[in-house]
Formats: sequence, structure tokens, C-alpha cells
Amino acid sequence: MCNQIKIKVAAGNHDREHCPVSFQLLKTSLPLFEINSLNVHMFDESGASVAVQTEETEDTIVLHWLIRELAAQETITYTIKFNEGKPINELGSVDIFERENRFDILIDNELATSYVMDPALAKPYIGPIIGPNGKSYTRLDFETTEHPHHRSIWLGIGDVNGIDAWNERPNYGKQKINHIREKYAGPVFARISSEIEWTNFKGHPLMNERRTFTIFNTPADARLIDISFTLSADFGRVELGATKEAGPLGIRVAETMSVDRGGTIVNAHGSINEEECWGNSAPWCDYFGKVGGNILGIATFEDPQITEFPTYWHIRNYGLIAPNNFYFRGGQVLNKGESLSYTYRIYFHRGDTQEASVAERYQDFIHPPKVKVIKDDE
Repeated sequence: MCNQIKIKVAAGNHDREHCPVSFQLLKTSLPLFEINSLNVHMFDESGASVAVQTEETEDTIVLHWLIRELAAQETITYTIKFNEGKPINELGSVDIFERENRFDILIDNELATSYVMDPALAKPYIGPIIGPNGKSYTRLDFETTEHPHHRSIWLGIGDVNGIDAWNERPNYGKQKINHIREKYAGPVFARISSEIEWTNFKGHPLMNERRTFTIFNTPADARLIDISFTLSADFGRVELGATKEAGPLGIRVAETMSVDRGGTIVNAHGSINEEECWGNSAPWCDYFGKVGGNILGIATFEDPQITEFPTYWHIRNYGLIAPNNFYFRGGQVLNKGESLSYTYRIYFHRGDTQEASVAERYQDFIHPPKVKVIKDDE
């Protein structure tokens, strides 16, 4: 029996670069009685191996890979071979290493970032985000007195049933990780999913959260991190106030990247800096400036499936990025059993908005390439 299939990927209307792609196959559609998802190989049209990562359910197998480059309107055909032995290790990898109170994520044996869960801190954070010059795209300063709660990438809301879970003033709210649901890594990405309990200062629970972040095996000057999270009113009614001190997603750019130090903010409409971007809605915002002698940037993309898309932006010339609908559209109430979900992609790039093709990378996120199974003679 044949142990392979072919798939064709169409770029569509957009140039693709370091573009994550996922494709789900029904097991009943595959030419095999048994499938070992660990023994799947992908080859491009030249016969070169392509890194592929798989996930398996009872009925499906999902293929994940990266399109390094594909021009608009072009197609590429891949051959997928099953049960061909162990994957090829030379294609690079993303690895997760557990340390005390943190997970380190390495790409090709170099630190890319860490997920820090130090119980001495009010909330977990992701950072630093190592760039192509070894410098972090984000600020991680434990000595500063200026917004000391701004640690790289974090989640927070300034009013959860009256508790401030954004700032860290007296009686602030806390986030406690109760369980790591998933820790999964391979040649294409690493993913960590955690269950987090939001509490008041004394530990009384306010709500639960399920948080997942995925970091892809892309170069340090084109790093991609997807963050999705669901806030759940499991303990009773939750009032999320109309507060400026919120995202829930918060990102603090490297100090030298800030507009105050010569950097630039640009949103999807072409608006510039805090004066034109703060308090306005847009599907994405980009922030770029000098870091270690290079122009580096952080673009934050919102998923159109989020309620009340496109978001308003609490974005500051001093270096804060926070998509925030609570302040500009009003707070939200979750009755017991209800939930609220968000998904974002963060694109860490070299160059300014145009040089980094930020608008095209947003299309990779919201309109990925189309994939279909084809016959051998197509």
C-alpha cells in the first residue's frame, strides 16, 4: 500500500515569508491502516526535507510546518511520507528546558525566551525576547521605579471585581499558576499551556485563566509568538472594569526602542506615534526603534475572531503596547460559567514597518495559505 500523499499550497494574494501553516487530515483519508505520527516526513519539489511537526487525535493527524518563502499567486507541492522512520534531526529544533520557576525556550540551541513563573512576583511573564544581536526586543528591568510591573510580556487588568491586577501597588491582585497543561516542542514550534488562578492579594480567587503561547522556529530577526488565553468566571460573577490600566495583553519595548528615545509607532491605518494611535482602533500596531545599534520592532496582531475587533490601543511613546477595549468601549461582566477569549500574534522583526513587511505578515496570520491534497498526476 502507498505510504505517501501530496499536498499543494497556494500563497494566494500575499507574499509569504516564515509563514506557519497547519493542515488537518482525516485518518480515514490516508492510505494506511496504521500511522505513527512521529514518523512523518515532508519533502519539497526539489526533494529537500522540510521540518514538519505533527499532532494526533483519535480521528485526525495535523501537520505543522513553516513556509520560508513563497511569492503571491505561486504554489508549492509537498510530498508527505508516513512510517518512514525517525525524523531528520538536522532540520533544527525548538526545545523547552525546565529550570527553577521558569521554562527556557531554545531555538537551534540558542535561548529565544523564557516563561517565568516566579511565585515571588505578582504575575508570570515571557521574556526576555532575544533579538538577532543578542539584545532583547523587550524591557526586563527589575531595578526601575518607572512602571516596574511592565515586565517584557505579561497579562493584567486594572480592575477585576475592584482588585488592581495590572499595577503592583498595595493590595494588588496576583496570578498563580496551578497547572502546566501542556509542554510540547519539536522542529517547528514549542507550546506551553498553563492554568492560572487570578486572586486578590490574600489569595482569594477571582477567576481562572487558561493561557497558551507558541513560539515558532523562525530567525531571531523574524520571531513569531502566538498568545491565546481564556478568562473564566468559575468562582462567581466577574466585573472587568473600564480601566485604562489593562490590555489584558501588555508588552514593554526595549528602552531604546521607545518613541521618547527616537523610535516610532505605526498602526494599520498609517497613524503615527501615541498622538495618533492611542485611543484609536486598528487590527495591528507596530513599534520600532534602535536596539543595540540595529533597528528592531515589535508588531502586535489581533485575531479578527476576538469580540469587538478591531481593538483600541493603549500605546505610549514611553514604550507600552496594550490592546485595550475595556477603557475605550467599557468594562465587561462575566456571569458565573461565562468566559472571554483572546488571540494575538506578536512579530519581532528587523527594520521598520515597511522593511519588515508587517502588513503582509498580518495576512499570514489572518489569511494563511490554502492547502489541499492532490493526486500524483496533478
